[in-house]
Amino acid sequence: MLFFKLLFGGPSLVDILVFGFTLVALAISGLYLLSSIVSWPKRRRKDFLVPVHTYEGKGEEGKEFPNLLRNDPQERPLFTSSSVYLSVIVPAMNEEERLPIMLDECLEYLLEREKKEEEFSFEIIVVDDGSTDRTADIAAGYSQKHAGKLRVLKLERNLGKGGAVRSGVMHSGGKLILFADADGATKFSDIEKLEKALMRMSRGLDETFPGVAVGSRAHMESESTATRSLFRTILMHAFHLLVYVFSSRTVRDTQCGFKLFTRAAASRVFPVLHIERWAFDVELIYLCELWMIPIAEVSVTWHEVEGSKIVPILSWIQMGRDLLLIWFRYRFKIWTDAVQEIFCIIGVLICRHDHRFQMGVKRHSKAKSEPMDAETFRSDEVRMEEERVLNTYDDDLDFAGYQAGPFDVKNYCKDERSCFQIEIVNEMDDGMSLDFDLINVEAPIANALRRVLLAEVPTMAIEKIYLYQNTSVIQDEVLCHRIGLLPLKVDPRKFVMPTEKVIGVNEHGVDCDEEPEPDPTRNVVFNINEEQFAGDPPRVVHDDILVAKLRPGQQIEASCHAVKGIGRDHAKFSPVATASYRLLPTIRLLSEIRGEAAVRLQESFSEGVIELKEKDGEKIAVVADARRDTCSRNVFRHSDLAPLVELGRKKNHFIFSVESTGALKSAELVVEACKVRNVFG
Repeated sequence: MLFFKLLFGGPSLVDILVFGFTLVALAISGLYLLSSIVSWPKRRRKDFLVPVHTYEGKGEEGKEFPNLLRNDPQERPLFTSSSVYLSVIVPAMNEEERLPIMLDECLEYLLEREKKEEEFSFEIIVVDDGSTDRTADIAAGYSQKHAGKLRVLKLERNLGKGGAVRSGVMHSGGKLILFADADGATKFSDIEKLEKALMRMSRGLDETFPGVAVGSRAHMESESTATRSLFRTILMHAFHLLVYVFSSRTVRDTQCGFKLFTRAAASRVFPVLHIERWAFDVELIYLCELWMIPIAEVSVTWHEVEGSKIVPILSWIQMGRDLLLIWFRYRFKIWTDAVQEIFCIIGVLICRHDHRFQMGVKRHSKAKSEPMDAETFRSDEVRMEEERVLNTYDDDLDFAGYQAGPFDVKNYCKDERSCFQIEIVNEMDDGMSLDFDLINVEAPIANALRRVLLAEVPTMAIEKIYLYQNTSVIQDEVLCHRIGLLPLKVDPRKFVMPTEKVIGVNEHGVDCDEEPEPDPTRNVVFNINEEQFAGDPPRVVHDDILVAKLRPGQQIEASCHAVKGIGRDHAKFSPVATASYRLLPTIRLLSEIRGEAAVRLQESFSEGVIELKEKDGEKIAVVADARRDTCSRNVFRHSDLAPLVELGRKKNHFIFSVESTGALKSAELVVEACKVRNVFG
């Protein structure tokens, strides 16, 4: 009724608002339903480390492919060393007619370049994506003819173009990794344009530099020479409009099958790639933009080749669906599959009526941004083993939950569960020492607060000393250095930073013919700030600081000038004696530990961490206060206790300790540090 009223009647403002709200609700519900129906596979590091062998033809297997990723996720860099300069990945599905043309052009260029350039080496990996024709055997024939230069990776089932490209990239050994379509539509020698673009970004080709060069048919400049049919041009512009609205706005042509990656960029993006069909290029570009990986779009020579594998209607629907899912899931960080999503919704409904389920629902919500190998340990904790530390901050960069870019405190605080918190744990009566917890923040923010406390919060310190008399045993310069380091009890907020002024100096001097009459008002001291500092006059923090010992008859006469400054200029301006933080320790006992083993467990930790309780006439170890633990890992010295204890540290829970030098109280220093350059936004 409302719809017909809007069409044929005079709708009121309320009707329009209700209709708009209904459309928005239906759109959001449809996106959630689509996200629940179409699940994205979870990527695990171990899946990419499964041995894969080359295809030699007639069902025979050859040598094992190398892996792009290292076996140990804690080793750096994340990727293995390159074995050749260039890896060319060619995805092919039923390409027995077009593949030979592309390989002939590709090999001709690469072999000729290898002869001219001593440092140039290459490999070609043809990925047969479940072909039903002789594509794999034809590629195997090229492999036998060009031994060591071309290899075939045969997939048992069709994964889609994105899945085939990912499979080839994950087993490539190139410093640079190019994937090129099997139709040969792009002039292969244009790879030099992509290389030059990468060189401009990284100032020299470096496999550790994450960079991407994208071939483009967008005719950015007059050098473009691409030609297309009218029908394909219309489809291209329609698709680009959707990409611009829902995904990338920096790359005009995301679908050109000619893209060059450095080894670092490939190891970062391809392991977490979810889309395996035609829209996988969009997800690649989206991830690069999300992680601020530099992208260069380069115009290439392209011509249309008949025999496209795109099914006119079905492929368009798949592309549109995948574009919506890329925008929706990355925007709202939804990584769960259909089953997990249903359980999450059920959990939210239950927790509204039973508070006992709230803790479980919160834990489940954190599973939205799991990295690879997340089944081993919690993603929000650093895991400590006997000789290594796992799941460090660098590993967070391996999954798409991490979003680079400027920190926006307003967006960060929208979710109450993720909003940062500050809890005061202990403060001395004199305010000189403060312990507090900083919760739900990333390490860069915590470290920025620490560095600002050390070097950028202003204080007052003695800058110039006019020494008129010094008959002590201490040299003048040493005495001045000591005086300059004395902490001053004076509020720096009442002063301004010193400014530089040019003052003219009369170098002619004056002649005094006779002794002038003394001026009785000349040496009167004018206390300009007497009222302002009457209650708390400037002074040294502690009166008993020993500067020099004087014998009878010795004297020191000096005029000291204090100025406002920051610790970055000189350590004497640093307002803290120490400002440090550590991660909150976590200790889990995986089984009940009794008797003598419980006593040894208690002795392995700092005092107060483990308590012994009586149960059935026997001592049982329980975790009393993990916060007291110094993470010495002494428990791993006991072979029988090591498997029963899991040690870790919360990655978003920082225990701060601040000790002031006395100019301001520690709590005031933390507040002033947050004001400096807006540490928290």
